[in-house]
Amino acid sequence: MRALSRSQKNKMCGQDKTFTALEPIVLANIESIPDRDLCHIMYAYGVRGLGNPDLHKALERRLELIADRLDYPSMFNAVYYLLFRESTNEAVWRKIIDNTVA
Repeated sequence: MRALSRSQKNKMCGQDKTFTALEPIVLANIESIPDRDLCHIMYAYGVRGLGNPDLHKALERRLELIADRLDYPSMFNAVYYLLFRESTNEAVWRKIIDNTVA
């Protein structure tokens, strides 16, 4: 997913149906995906505006659990995901901000 969302000088590659087909795999494995990889997945779905509501609920729920331990590249992806989704989840935003200034 990272390769599809950031290749060709940040121009999106791949087709939307690829991301749609990968949703069940992401959902089934969401708890075991490493933090940095998860943030790449969030960015990829967020920048494309894809994903069903269940996927985004699961992504945001997991983000809330990991937001206070993300490294800077992961925070970058998480923040953009939240911006693309127009998230108002104050708990996640607070954890990211606190992690940034810690």
